[in-house]
Amino acid sequence: MPDSSVIVSAAANIALIKYWGKSDQPGNQPATASLSVGLEDLRTITRVSVSETDAIIGELGEQGRARLSSFINRFREEHDIQQALNVSTENNFPTASGLASSASGFAAITLALTHLFKPEMTDLEKSQVARQGSGSAARSVYGGYVEVVLSDDSYAQPVMPAEDWPLDVLVAVVQENSKAMGSSEAMKHTAATSPVYADWIDTHKADMDIARSAIAERDFVKLADISEHSCLKMHSTMMTSRPPVLYWKPATVSIIHLAQHLRAAGTQVFFTIDAGAQVKLICAPEDTQTVVRALDAVEGISRLIKTRIGGEPRISQ
Repeated sequence: MPDSSVIVSAAANIALIKYWGKSDQPGNQPATASLSVGLEDLRTITRVSVSETDAIIGELGEQGRARLSSFINRFREEHDIQQALNVSTENNFPTASGLASSASGFAAITLALTHLFKPEMTDLEKSQVARQGSGSAARSVYGGYVEVVLSDDSYAQPVMPAEDWPLDVLVAVVQENSKAMGSSEAMKHTAATSPVYADWIDTHKADMDIARSAIAERDFVKLADISEHSCLKMHSTMMTSRPPVLYWKPATVSIIHLAQHLRAAGTQVFFTIDAGAQVKLICAPEDTQTVVRALDAVEGISRLIKTRIGGEPRISQ
């Protein structure tokens, strides 16, 4: 172990082709593949130091702290690590509100632990470790355009670097507090009760194929169409579950309509929404300010975060 402490900055990501639901396999395996983009400026900063006693510092809540502790203990057990660890973690964006804080959080702790104790691990193997904490965390091991490949031990891999197709992302925050139902619980509930969940699984591969080709061709319209389609299909499983899981706020719907109107008028923008109320708008850089000005008229947006596709992890001592 060459170092006794490490600081990792890992970025949140948003899935353009969504993952929603778990398979029956052990190890927190996703039911579907997914394709995402990293968000350069929405990050979890995690410091891990070898210590005399275990400690976890951060605004995680009781459930979040227990989940992180369980993940760390499992890693230590699997790799015969005896040292106690002091862990400090913080997000520069709202936690547990539909902005992928679990993705960046579990990617950050994975990269910190593997840097300290298993530096020979490949990025693919690190993505498999991160996935055990959060399915979407596998993607935050990388930046840019990333996909999760289904297998007996599903993993993430890069699709394209961010600089090969630079796009801006506007995050419209319409709910600052934590959502009422966490993603893991909501996934189980929709899989068990939604009558359209099986269709969601059956149509997923075709969506992935279209999205990959859209990215390879830098075809904004094609990517916009399939991303919004995947988003609305995922939320339809929640809304048709019993009782329904409805994360959206009035401003969420207003922003959807605005994005559709702007694109119909020739502005290069599309929306996507993860398990929460916040709306992410992907824009061609030359059209970003047009979208920002249009959002000024929408009531219910508490703040607007402007970032871009990126999100490569950063590691330092």
